[in-house]
Amino acid sequence: MDLNALATTQMLIDYRGTNSRLVRSMGRLSTGERAATAKDDPILWGEVQALKSEAMTLAGYSDNLNRGASTVRIALASMDVARSHLLQAEEKLNAAYAEKPGSVERAKAIEAYNELLEFVDDASSAPDLGARLLLQDPALNADAGGVDIRAGEDGFSVRLEAREIHTGATGIDLPRAGAARPSDLVADPFAPPVIADISNATNQEIEQMLEFMSGSKEDLVAKIKALSVNASAIEEAESFNAAFILRNEGQADDLNVVDLNAEAVLAQSLQLRGELSISGLSGMNDTYRIAIQLLK
Repeated sequence: MDLNALATTQMLIDYRGTNSRLVRSMGRLSTGERAATAKDDPILWGEVQALKSEAMTLAGYSDNLNRGASTVRIALASMDVARSHLLQAEEKLNAAYAEKPGSVERAKAIEAYNELLEFVDDASSAPDLGARLLLQDPALNADAGGVDIRAGEDGFSVRLEAREIHTGATGIDLPRAGAARPSDLVADPFAPPVIADISNATNQEIEQMLEFMSGSKEDLVAKIKALSVNASAIEEAESFNAAFILRNEGQADDLNVVDLNAEAVLAQSLQLRGELSISGLSGMNDTYRIAIQLLK
């Protein structure tokens, strides 16, 4: 057995290991690299990964909230469109009231009122699935209704209640000329129309329609305000999540920062160990040559 060869081999192995760690240490000192592997510090690495995982989970909930906020914004924009058409319809009723009973002008104004109510109904068909669910009539869309947005752990969610803006009974309950009020029709399928004959609408019939219009406007404004409250709840939940994400990421960074002072001391120690290994190899070779000469 060549003990000298074994010793030399072991010294070379130790040197390679020391030099490899020294290279990594010098890299951290020069670049500020952060620990990224489990073998650097398994416990610390586990804590960092747990914090990052929680931050990713919260980020997922924040994505949900952002989509919910987009739904609310689109729904509110659609409600504003409906309100605009509703005000135009009210103007047509006032214009009809100003015209003489039985006149063509009064009839045309009332017909224009009916057409504008179609646009009010169209506004509920928002260009967003969630918004449509909130605004449409369940009788026309079986999926219409409130929407739940997952916003946190343990089943925490933000509930967006349905805010139907169509002219039907569960919406703003506004009748068309020549038809009964929608809620009256629910109670009595044979309820009489508010304006029986568009061509001969009376002042009293138009006054009744204007009264219904006033109630529908108030109802729509109340729905807009209620959905705006939902929007505030979403913003608060998203801000809460964002704060926790920032905290977790900050803590992960703090835990993961390499201690440069300790790393510098380690680098010096590794460098010295490397020099001693080389010196040991050199010394062993010298001793081996002397021993060979003495044996000759």
